[in-house]
Amino acid sequence: MRAGIMPWLWVWLLLGCTPAMAAHPLYHLAPATPGCTQPEALHRARHLSVAIGHDHALAALHCQRAAEGGTWQLVGQHGDVLLLRHLPAQRGEAALYFPASAATRVGASLPVGLLRLVIMGGGAMLLWPILRQGWRWWRRRRAWRMCTGLIRQHAEALRIRRRQLVQPNSYGVEQTGKWQREMAAFSRTVLRPALRLRHLDHVWPGLAAAVQARIERVACQPPAGSDAGYAPDMDPIAYEHYCADRLRACGWEAHITPPGGDQGADVIAQRGRLRLVVQCKLYRNAVGNDAVQQVAAARLHYHADVAAVVSNADYTASARQLAGSNSVFLLHHDELADLGSRLMRTRKLG
Repeated sequence: MRAGIMPWLWVWLLLGCTPAMAAHPLYHLAPATPGCTQPEALHRARHLSVAIGHDHALAALHCQRAAEGGTWQLVGQHGDVLLLRHLPAQRGEAALYFPASAATRVGASLPVGLLRLVIMGGGAMLLWPILRQGWRWWRRRRAWRMCTGLIRQHAEALRIRRRQLVQPNSYGVEQTGKWQREMAAFSRTVLRPALRLRHLDHVWPGLAAAVQARIERVACQPPAGSDAGYAPDMDPIAYEHYCADRLRACGWEAHITPPGGDQGADVIAQRGRLRLVVQCKLYRNAVGNDAVQQVAAARLHYHADVAAVVSNADYTASARQLAGSNSVFLLHHDELADLGSRLMRTRKLG
């Protein structure tokens, strides 16, 4: 529904109602002028005397005399005979034929068709802004519900990404530039394609600010797993103990390896027959290839089934590429709570 439809609607109304726009002339009749329902009866009535005594004869011909001072509207014309309707029109009152010589034209009345057109046009002008605004509100609301549904669906991933990407600098001020780019990428790759699929992408400019605020609010909520005991300024050894505690809370038997001789594994965990080696990295910047190489070597050394790097920060693109080719998990510590079920799904699919 576009604003350009309105001019075409007016053209359609004008073209459709043009036949009804001709004006109807008005007439005054000489007092006591006889008028009949049939033209033939009018010719016979002309030969009757206009005396009052002949009114019964006029009634027999379905004729009557025009009232004094009345206004009549032209309905049709047959030669020198006019078909006129008395105004104001009464229900059931028929039009009468009168001689044209007895009628005096006094003006024209607004045709019913034109009056209807004016009413319809005025109603359309009043309703169109309301309908257009309602249509826009409905599409905006539909787009908003789609966006909030997708944000809710990816809420946990958004929370983890924010915690990875927003790190304090040396002065304790949070650096949000990477997170802002991450939100833009999420909107570009997830939200807008979904809107485009429903032909709602044109609504995005009006929703963008509110959607970004909703993403920020959802991402700032606490993660699903317990985060008690974590602090960005904790030392690396404390972070290793924190990761081991998170694994124990999820059903793993986890212990810390001795410092200096860990062979690339900070935590070794066992769950049933499944053995896991973990390299823990408490960083301010993205974790690189070294951590992936170390934990891949530790998996061979400890005869482990699974290797993972756990960090509070993000990972470089090259680290992600190397981890993919070596089957190494790159995790945020909030993802440790779901690691067991994730491994079970992977082993079943394998």
